[in-house]
Amino acid sequence: MNLSELRSTLYQSILELATEDGITASGKEEAFGCIFGRDSFITILKLIKVYENNKTTQQIDTSLFPLICKRALLTLIDLQGKETNIESGEEPGKFIHEYRTEKYERLINRPRPWYLYPDNILRNYDSVDSTPLGLIAIYKYWEATKDDTFLLKALPAVEAGLNWIITYGDRDKDTLLEYELPKDRKHGGLIVQSWTDSRESLIQPGGNFPEYPIAPVEVQGYAWLALQLWADFYADKTHNYAQTENFANSLRAHAAQMKTNFNKVFHFISEDYSFPAQALDGYKNQIQTVTGNPLILLWATHHNQGKPESILDNSLIEDLVNRSFMPDLFDPHAGIRTMSSTAAIYNPNENSYHNGSFWPKLNGLCHEGLLNWGYESHAEKLRFATLKPLAYFGTPIELYLKETEDTYIPYKNARGQQSCRQQAWSAAAALDLLTL
Repeated sequence: MNLSELRSTLYQSILELATEDGITASGKEEAFGCIFGRDSFITILKLIKVYENNKTTQQIDTSLFPLICKRALLTLIDLQGKETNIESGEEPGKFIHEYRTEKYERLINRPRPWYLYPDNILRNYDSVDSTPLGLIAIYKYWEATKDDTFLLKALPAVEAGLNWIITYGDRDKDTLLEYELPKDRKHGGLIVQSWTDSRESLIQPGGNFPEYPIAPVEVQGYAWLALQLWADFYADKTHNYAQTENFANSLRAHAAQMKTNFNKVFHFISEDYSFPAQALDGYKNQIQTVTGNPLILLWATHHNQGKPESILDNSLIEDLVNRSFMPDLFDPHAGIRTMSSTAAIYNPNENSYHNGSFWPKLNGLCHEGLLNWGYESHAEKLRFATLKPLAYFGTPIELYLKETEDTYIPYKNARGQQSCRQQAWSAAAALDLLTL
C-alpha cells in the first residue's frame, strides 16, 4: 500500500472508531472495542496535532476532528472518578481506564472477577497515566479551538484531576506518581497500570514481580507537563477563571520539585550513557530494564517563550537519544522497541506484547518528542521505520514484530488474542506522521 492509500485508510479508521460517546480503542468486534481513557487521550492529542498541521497542508478533511475530540473529552469528564472505590480503583478526580457496557464476560468470568457497578457497567480506573494525559488533552483541545463553553464544563474536572496528581497519585508524598493494586481488594484488576500493562513487562529476571507502589518513568513526564500547562493557564491574566495566580505558582512549584526529585533517582548508566530506569519499585529501587518508554519524556515537553523543557535535565537529553537509537532499541525498519533486545526478559516471539514488540503509538510519541528537541534526522529515521510496516499491513495495527527486513508479523498469544487491526491511537499517530 502506498502512503496516499495508507493516509486514506487511517483517516477512515478514525471516522469509523468515533462514536457519539467517544472513540473506541479498537474496532467494535476486536478485543478493545470500547472506551479506554489512556487510549482516547493519546488519540485526541494526535488528532488535535493533525488538525492544526492540516490547516496548511490541506491533505485530508479534518473538519470533524474537533467535534470527535470534544465528544470524547466530555464523555471522559462525565466518567471521571467521584468517590473512592477500592474494588474498581475509582478515586476522586481520577480519569477512567476502561468503560464497558457489554462484552465484559472474559473479565468477570474468572477466579477474581473484575468489579461491576450496580448498573451492570464495568468501570475500571486501574491507570496511573489517564489523569495526567487527560489534563494535557483538555488543555490542548482548548488551546487549539478556544472553545470556552467546553472549558467552563471542563474546569471542575481539571481541578479535580490536578488535585488527584498531587494527592492520590503521589502515594508516598515524594512528588512522583505511583500505583498499586491494593492487597485488600476482593475483585481483580490490572497489576501493571501504565501503558505497558502486561505483567511480563515488569517481571524481573528471577521471575519476581516488583514490590508496590511502582512509579513508571513516562508517567512522571506526563504529570510534570500537566502541571506546567495548567500553571500557564491560571497565571494568564487575560482571562478570569475561578482559580488565582497563587494556584498557578503552587502548580509550578510542585512541578519544579518533581523535576528535581526525578533527576535524583531515575538515572543509571547503560552502554556508557545516562538513561532513565523503566520504573522505581516500592523501595525506590530502580528497575533498570532498558525500554523505549524514557524517550516519551521528550514528547512531554513544555514550550515556554519558544524554549523547550521536559522533566529531564537538558544535559541528559543527548544521552537519552543516543542510547535509544542503539541497535538493541531502534530498528530502522520497524521503529523503537518496547524493550531492549539485550534485556533479560526480552521476547522476540509472536507472543511478545511489551517485551520487544513495536507499537505505532510509541513510535509516534517518540517521533514528536524528537522534533520538539531538534533531532530531525533521528525523527525522519523513526518516521520511515514506522510507516513501512503500517504500509505492509495496510491498516493501523495495534502492534507487530519484525520477521525480516521487509516482512512483519502481528502479535498472537497462546489464548488466540491477536493484534487489533484497527487501533485508534495507531491511526492517529500514523496520520500525524503523514501530516507534516
